[in-house]
Amino acid sequence: MASEKAQISENIQKYLGKSDWKNAIAEMEKLFAIDHDPQVKVRMGDVRQKMNQKPQAVQEYLKAADLFADKGFVVKALAMYKLVLRLDPAHQGAQQQMAGLHSNKSVSELKLEPVHLGEAAPESSIIPLFADLTQEEFNEFTKRMVFHTEPAGKTIVKEGDKGASVYVVTRGTVRVTTTVEGKKVELAVLQPSDFFGEIAFLTGQPRTATVETAEECDILEVPEDQLKDLIVSKPRIREVMKNYYDQRVASTLLKLKGIG
Repeated sequence: MASEKAQISENIQKYLGKSDWKNAIAEMEKLFAIDHDPQVKVRMGDVRQKMNQKPQAVQEYLKAADLFADKGFVVKALAMYKLVLRLDPAHQGAQQQMAGLHSNKSVSELKLEPVHLGEAAPESSIIPLFADLTQEEFNEFTKRMVFHTEPAGKTIVKEGDKGASVYVVTRGTVRVTTTVEGKKVELAVLQPSDFFGEIAFLTGQPRTATVETAEECDILEVPEDQLKDLIVSKPRIREVMKNYYDQRVASTLLKLKGIG
């Protein structure tokens, strides 16, 4: 089976290289029949979009989202539902399934999300924050999220800049750096489900670090204006974010002291 999958994957790359979308899709169907990997459905959705088949792309992304959710990849599922809603804003199924992520075991039981081969476990997973939100608060928070795909080398936030949007990495990795005595120092590499940007929102101060994509990434953003509007209607969300931030700071301090 391994050799068969390898051959199919090689065929897929060959057809993609030729922009032969029809045959690429056919090979992806074969690959998915062997291994129900949601990432295959994501790629199929991407190809469907290149073929100007938006309804079919929506169905591929929905299937990927459902599979991610079943496997406990809440953040990846959330990203796919948001992508569906970007393509079809009135899609009721995506809205309902997205709301259902609040009761997913990864959230309700505070389980660590699985990681794909080659990925490290996230340092600052958004799952604890999701778990502390009520269903209504979760719905309001995720409704305001915007899905972005960014190329490698894209600066998401820049040290010293103003701005208070918050972000979640859903695919790929981003590097966090700061400047010390004129030199760039890497602070962290953030993984899927890592959450960043809340410091500027909570403190009102300029960005404390630069965050740049290390590779092509999918990112969910809660824009600053949407977040401020949300806090007005749901003020407890700020409290939840502050508690989440305090826990992260405490955990970091313990690690620095070599405790725990």
